[in-house]
Amino acid sequence: MLFLPESSGRFPVGATTFKLPVSTKVLGTAKIHRHGHSDGGPSVKPALQLDEVVFTAYYPADVKGSNIKKGLDWLLRPLRVSLNGYAHYSGISTWLLWPIMYIYGRLLKIPVYPNAPLLRQRLTVSPVHPRSETRLSSWPLVIFSHGLGGSQTAYSQLCTRVASSGRVVLAIQHCDGSGHAFISSTTGPGLYVREKDLIWTSDNEKTMLNFRQQQLTFRRHEIYLAFRSFKQLIQDGYQGSSHGLQSIDKNSIDWSSWSSDDDTKAVECEKDVLLAGHSFGGATVFTILSTDPPADISAPIPVHKALILDPWLEPIPSPGPCPPPQGSGDALPQLLVINSEKFSLWKDHFARLIGVVQAWEPEKRRVLTILRSQHESFSDFPLLPLVSRRPARIVMDRIVELSEAFIDGNLDTFVDETATRKMEIRIVGKKPDGSPQRQLVGEVGELIAH
Repeated sequence: MLFLPESSGRFPVGATTFKLPVSTKVLGTAKIHRHGHSDGGPSVKPALQLDEVVFTAYYPADVKGSNIKKGLDWLLRPLRVSLNGYAHYSGISTWLLWPIMYIYGRLLKIPVYPNAPLLRQRLTVSPVHPRSETRLSSWPLVIFSHGLGGSQTAYSQLCTRVASSGRVVLAIQHCDGSGHAFISSTTGPGLYVREKDLIWTSDNEKTMLNFRQQQLTFRRHEIYLAFRSFKQLIQDGYQGSSHGLQSIDKNSIDWSSWSSDDDTKAVECEKDVLLAGHSFGGATVFTILSTDPPADISAPIPVHKALILDPWLEPIPSPGPCPPPQGSGDALPQLLVINSEKFSLWKDHFARLIGVVQAWEPEKRRVLTILRSQHESFSDFPLLPLVSRRPARIVMDRIVELSEAFIDGNLDTFVDETATRKMEIRIVGKKPDGSPQRQLVGEVGELIAH
């Protein structure tokens, strides 16, 4: 058995995957061929069809006295779907990928307790003032959106380490064709959607950029539905097998651990929600922050902070994303953008990013670059057993340190106490096309505050 690195926070971490069946909703007119089509139905289906919302919750778990075995599958089951998904996404033959998929699919586990009860915070009595009770706050809520080729488990290192510090993280499995694969209870398996996979039925939509923008709308809808259903579970408890959130598998769940009681809310959903996302997930966060809720979901998500990791801005129309109009007394969410070295060296994209962030955070250092980080450094991939190297672990540690300092309100202090560099670029060689190979001056894990 292989495990990803353990989280070292105060709490053991559980993981439960939920699904929410919803009325079918189709966005756009593009279609794709059905994968594994053998049931006699139509050979094509809408490219963006929402019929259920799926997410994995990572959370402080109550495992005292339990016999729950640690270990959650890192790859989607059945493995054939994951194999086809990564082959489709990467363009690599399934024959070449199969040995890798077999090793990591069969052996690799996330070090969490599947379907463990949520740890409930209880009233404690102060030893100094025995008659006074200290009411511990509810678990704060984080919602995470994955990038292209990702999934609800592909960022488990970041999600579990945040959860182990005392937060509930909902990692969305986007079913818009942006992940490597997903499985719908209604339409079956779905794979990453490439431009050549799309069957256009409207001349006005025949660009991949237009499809990406439709995917952002789809993702936005998924996140609002996930938040609304999770909030309902926390407030009202489990509603039975025909209504609200359901378990993705047949294993039993202690539903009562998720519902609030008279003393305390299980999870705080009324305020101070943190949105987070990587790459296309970062674009998803910006889209949610800069637009109104979907027409059929009137209640906004009470976002207090947004953690945006190496955001990919190209799918978002320019200029923008811009802060929405603010009413009297309203405050914009606090932003932190953590960039990889490569994205900070992407000149035009980085200039746009700085302009966007200045509109949201005009007076604060809210864009940081981690030296020697790669775009995939925010995911689990560089930390996989057998291939993980020390620089990747240093970068992940830095990502988590910055994320937790931001969430806790200590970012400025952390940055002030950490050695930072000015942005200096050096030429270290040539790319295959003959253009200069550029690199930022400094050592792995060092910070640049922009």
